[in-house]
Amino acid sequence: MGQPLGAALVFGLLVMLLGAVLIVRRRFRPGLAVAGTSGGLTAGRCDGRGDDSLVTAVSAEAPEIDAAVAGFVAGDCRTEEAEEKTEQEADVDVSRLGKAEPDAGQTGVTDSEGTASAAPSAVLTVPGFVAALGKAKAEVLGVPRLSWGRAEVSFGRAEAADLFALLSTSREGVSTEGIIDTLWPGDGERGGRLLESAVRQLNQVMRQASGLAVGVKFVVKVRQRRQLAAAYFDVDYWRFEEAFVRAGTAEEEPVRIAALQEMLALYRGPLLAGRDDLWVLPLRQAVQTQAVDAAARLAESRRKADPDRALDVLMLAVERIDPHSEVLWCGIMSVHGELGRLPAVRRSFELLRERLAEIDAVPSPQARQVYERFVR
Repeated sequence: MGQPLGAALVFGLLVMLLGAVLIVRRRFRPGLAVAGTSGGLTAGRCDGRGDDSLVTAVSAEAPEIDAAVAGFVAGDCRTEEAEEKTEQEADVDVSRLGKAEPDAGQTGVTDSEGTASAAPSAVLTVPGFVAALGKAKAEVLGVPRLSWGRAEVSFGRAEAADLFALLSTSREGVSTEGIIDTLWPGDGERGGRLLESAVRQLNQVMRQASGLAVGVKFVVKVRQRRQLAAAYFDVDYWRFEEAFVRAGTAEEEPVRIAALQEMLALYRGPLLAGRDDLWVLPLRQAVQTQAVDAAARLAESRRKADPDRALDVLMLAVERIDPHSEVLWCGIMSVHGELGRLPAVRRSFELLRERLAEIDAVPSPQARQVYERFVR
């Protein structure tokens, strides 16, 4: 009796040890961020109960997704080592969308078995938004944030915050009449007083944050237009606009590709997220459309040489820019279809239908035509 009992105890301990190992390994497998409302993102669950269907059905046949791309999609499901990265390092990681050669020190890609493989030849490290020295860092792509150095800057009055938001969307500035009509329509003379109060408040707050002399003006008037002084502000939206122009006018492909990558790296979310002002909405939609176009063009540039890299870009764009974009979903279906991944084509079309149902819409005839080109 003693010998069989001892063997049973040893076997039981081995089973418990194996179960513990499997639990630890599963704990650090990242989940997927699932597209939620338009222009936003709902983080996937890390406990395995989230909607990981996009990874299961669409990505299962392309396990060589770049580690940085996977981390970008995974939302908050990160290891402790990843959480120790600085904000600047995280910005670099999430914007790696294509490059001729990997950077020095790059660790490569983790495949489906968890082993390291050589980094793909189409990985680009694009720096995140780092403000120029001596300038305030103004982030309006996503939730608005203004900082000088490491100090956050906030305004005590709503009119100052409103004026800053409006001027941040136009490097050339806005006329006095345009500001009043946009921010305080119908207020007449009171609108003029609110404008002057907002200018004084904005100048005062920025002088305190920067420590610059009292005579320094952060809001200047040039040819009857009020504008943020470019000498003291570095605005991510201004850079986004410049990159958009370069992407459309550059003759050299490397310049165009770099501009498209910069646009995607700068796009943290909807323009002035959280503000529901009527004047913001058309600008927000235009910026989102430009970002979608940038992702589609970047994916197209990689499609023949590295279709899986193109797929990475499109999937990131669906998650971070517009989950309802038929342009992006049709691109995903086309890449999968050309690679013969018919189950992934079917699942992609189902996901498109689910996303469009969120806004009471259905796939267009053009989207259905792309689907039926591969699945009949």
